[in-house]
Amino acid sequence: MINFSIALYKPQIPPNTGNISRLCVALDCDLHIVGKTPIRWDEPTLRRAGLDHWNKLRFEHYPSFKVYYQQNQNRRMIAVTKEASTSLWDFHFQKNDILLFGNETMGLPPKLLKVLNHSLGIPMWGESVRSLNLSNSAAIVAYEAYRQFTNQSILQPNTQKYKRTYFKQK
Repeated sequence: MINFSIALYKPQIPPNTGNISRLCVALDCDLHIVGKTPIRWDEPTLRRAGLDHWNKLRFEHYPSFKVYYQQNQNRRMIAVTKEASTSLWDFHFQKNDILLFGNETMGLPPKLLKVLNHSLGIPMWGESVRSLNLSNSAAIVAYEAYRQFTNQSILQPNTQKYKRTYFKQK
């Protein structure tokens, strides 16, 4: 059941992109990378964050925002930015939305924000924090969108059991 896609605009840090790819597999949504990025898709740190799910990821890379926008203009794109005047908690998601996140150092460019009709921000109360980590932000927004779509408790019993890999069991 695909309800939305997560798009990253020119991501720069492989572990963040790897963490978000795991999130996409967990929520059964697509991951779109938009624009040039220094990340190599065979990079060990990206794959390390992906571990056992990489082959299940639905992933597309678009060369530019212009190409991405043209190919997805029939979908609602929502910029996630600290520049937004609408809070995540007041935003109503729709099926097939695209959640668009900027990169780790600059966010989304103002020029791009002017093109998009929808934006939302994640509330932050601490005074000394300018932003949240990209993969944390993606998780916060994606789980709120999923909660709204399902209109039910997010916690579901996991029917597939995985063997623990981080320490030896006796």
